[in-house]
Amino acid sequence: MRYIAFGILLFFFSSVSAQVTFYKQYSGNEYDFGNGVCQLPDSSYVVTGRSGSWGVDAEAFLLKLTKTGTYEWSQHYGSIEFDEGRRVLYNANLGYVVAGSSLQNPLNSYDFYLFNTDLSGNLLWEKRVDLGGLETTNDAVFCADSGVIAVGKSQNASGNGDKGFLVRTNVAGDTLWTKYFGATGENSVNAVLSYQDSLFIIAGTYFNQDSSMTKGFLASIHENGTTNWFVEVGDVGAFGLTDITMNLNRINIVGWHWDPVLQKHDNYSGRYELNGTLFYESTFVNQMDVRLDEVTLNGNQTKLYVGYRNENTNDAAFGMDVALGRFNTNFDWDNGPIYINHAGDEKVEQFIPTSDGGLLAVGYITYPMNGGNSIFLMKIGPNDEATQVTGNEPMNPLVQVNEMQNEWFHCFPNPFDDLLTVANPFTVQVEVSLVDFCGKVLSSQRLIPGMNSMDFSRLPSGIYFLQCEGTTNPIKLLKH
Repeated sequence: MRYIAFGILLFFFSSVSAQVTFYKQYSGNEYDFGNGVCQLPDSSYVVTGRSGSWGVDAEAFLLKLTKTGTYEWSQHYGSIEFDEGRRVLYNANLGYVVAGSSLQNPLNSYDFYLFNTDLSGNLLWEKRVDLGGLETTNDAVFCADSGVIAVGKSQNASGNGDKGFLVRTNVAGDTLWTKYFGATGENSVNAVLSYQDSLFIIAGTYFNQDSSMTKGFLASIHENGTTNWFVEVGDVGAFGLTDITMNLNRINIVGWHWDPVLQKHDNYSGRYELNGTLFYESTFVNQMDVRLDEVTLNGNQTKLYVGYRNENTNDAAFGMDVALGRFNTNFDWDNGPIYINHAGDEKVEQFIPTSDGGLLAVGYITYPMNGGNSIFLMKIGPNDEATQVTGNEPMNPLVQVNEMQNEWFHCFPNPFDDLLTVANPFTVQVEVSLVDFCGKVLSSQRLIPGMNSMDFSRLPSGIYFLQCEGTTNPIKLLKH
């Protein structure tokens, strides 16, 4: 019995230790947005998004993390104007396939962007497709042949109407076909999921010309581009769908309803049968603006989680705050939400189930400083365990560099431990101030011309800013 009891305890502690939860933030020295994430067989993660921290306006990136969210490596991709990764897909034989948007030439428009890397992040190929407008990719999934179906919105360059689009590619990224929804008004395909080898469900918004209103829609699409069925979602007023997931052989949907009286968005959610028949729908009227953005089942398939945004009622300048709400599999409210609130807009961009039975959310947060947007990851455990967000969490690196430069000043090493060397290029003394994320000045020091050593050994680990006299932008610092 002693050995049996020991085995039971060992199993118990092993199970507990396997339940990883964390909340972590990542940033470089510019604006950084987390848009998509996938989990690998070893439980590690790869994140994609867009970032200016590699020295250009915006580049797509891959950020490789351990299962506990620790940095392993990062790579950046694209041209000198704008590139963004929206979804990252993993295939053991292909590596990573990333779908997003790209602007190579400011005189042209944004294109659909697809690229493939090996498992170390080295670029293998990239493809750009001009669909005739300003393309924004919203979601993407693999097909059975390892090609991709990506969905999004193509905005008319003249501003006269948006088209929702689907792009089907082969395994090499070559376009096999494109399909569009809508021509006038607001149209967008926002989500896609695969439910059989050759069948897909898509959801989004389209402009109903009879009512002159935006409505939500669901559709079933064959991999050859044929539409099996199409249903309008929403009764009275304007509606839109933002995301979908599937459980118990039904499609779960989330989105919004526009309240013309209160001039704000209300919650909209529902469930549909696989043939497009409505099973259940609900519109919840809020006194503040609320937008449901993402939905997923946890890895145990026992709970639904919704990532949504609430208008900050205490201070409008704080923008939209993130909440992660939990529901049972019948879409009934299950418990109070997890909040991610900072000094500006926050948003969940993707929710995925994880192999330990939990789930992971990726998105962005905002601080009122240079490099004002950062990436966040919230890992929730299989029994709904979650890390409370305090607002004082340390910043983890997005870009591993030995030094970062300001327009005039030069700091190294960065990240640093205790001592930081700052080069003053002027012939006179200048003042520098150390500032935290909330804009509070922690200390100030006069620098002589040439090299200066600054001791920050008493500071806790985290991210700070060095504001230098005579420069317009502060330098972002990462202290280990």
